[in-house]
Amino acid sequence: QYSPFIVLSLLPQQLQLYHMAKRQPVTTTIIVSFVGFYLVTCLWSFTKLSKEDASCGNNVATLATGQPLNFHRSLQTSSFEQDEFRTKQYNFTAALCVCVKDAEAYFEEFVDYHLAMGFSNVYIYDDSPNFELQRWYNHTRSHPVYKKVQVLHFSDARNQKKSSSKDDSNDGDGDDDDDNNQQSQKKQQIVPVDPQTDYYEDCVHRFGFKGPKHDYFAFIDVDEFFVLMNDGDNHDSNNYHNILDVLQDYLVPFGGALTVNWMLVGSANKSVYAPLPVTKRFQYRDNKPHFVIKSIVKTSDYLGHRNPHAVYVRDGNGTNSNTSNIHTTAYPGAIHKYASTPRGATDKTCPSKVVLLYHYRYTSDKEYIFKRCTRGGTDGGHYWCSDGGQGIRQGYGPQHIQSFPGSVFDDKAWKFLTSHVPKYKMYDSFEDFH
Repeated sequence: QYSPFIVLSLLPQQLQLYHMAKRQPVTTTIIVSFVGFYLVTCLWSFTKLSKEDASCGNNVATLATGQPLNFHRSLQTSSFEQDEFRTKQYNFTAALCVCVKDAEAYFEEFVDYHLAMGFSNVYIYDDSPNFELQRWYNHTRSHPVYKKVQVLHFSDARNQKKSSSKDDSNDGDGDDDDDNNQQSQKKQQIVPVDPQTDYYEDCVHRFGFKGPKHDYFAFIDVDEFFVLMNDGDNHDSNNYHNILDVLQDYLVPFGGALTVNWMLVGSANKSVYAPLPVTKRFQYRDNKPHFVIKSIVKTSDYLGHRNPHAVYVRDGNGTNSNTSNIHTTAYPGAIHKYASTPRGATDKTCPSKVVLLYHYRYTSDKEYIFKRCTRGGTDGGHYWCSDGGQGIRQGYGPQHIQSFPGSVFDDKAWKFLTSHVPKYKMYDSFEDFH
């Protein structure tokens, strides 16, 4: 515990005593003593620095939440809390199939959220020409959470089929039940077929019929989040903690497919991008669910996709049926009566007591214009944009093409994310994060 300078002041006395006791040459004694002094100095310095690191050094590398700031190992690890559904055992698995393009700023939040929601794996089809997610994928194979994500590259040129009618492709937006969209279909004569249906079919065959053989698949986009309407908070109704709880009651006993309606989330009057989670940035939604649906299907009943929203499934007798074995969350066993429409992509009864698919389609004004007009849809379409590609056409296409700010505050998705993936709590620690 002594300073090396105190040791140095005692050096002459130490030399004299040592020389008298051992009667060795003074030169040798001096050399040995200075070596010892050097070692004592190094040990003292190391001890002092270690104590400083233990006291204030860690404060520099710590967030306001008290979590160590190790960006790739600690901050990026989604250490899900051990709530009830993490310990509950299910005799089936569910996975996500998603097609992405230019979504690098958003997809990790999407992955974290839906793995916490109970999906065992996420299968991403990267639709960029140069496989932009390849490096991320290669660097996360040993990550405790992201190793559950599989990324495949399907280039834009994979499907160059053409259609003579917009009815064969709707960019994931239109539907035959929307009068405005029927008008836009007549104006649009030739568009590419949306490759999403091919991606989805490949996903089921590759990872359902083969591979891990998941029992159920959901088909959504990277800007869509399953949101439980009670999330265990409403004790007067069923306490659904995750998507598996919902499937257990509404799909597993019946087979076929289950539909979930959109809830459109507005732009919150944001004009430009901010490097914050989507579910944190946008917390104002529409005042009612939207009629467009997405599907979750039982693998063994899956026959194919009608469009990005609707599927073909076997009925209870194992034969092809578009209507009798597609269900909704109105009540267990409820039949999706709109499945018999030409596209089957809507449910105007809009059941909303169990789960909805929050659709963060607009984000900020600049992001939305980029997504719809600069990048375009997965089918390459830009048909909702002005001729110059600088904005969205007004009064053209389905009503939900037009952005709106949102009228009802709703932070359910954000609360779910922060409660199940603690690393996101840091964004609530700073007042300027909004």
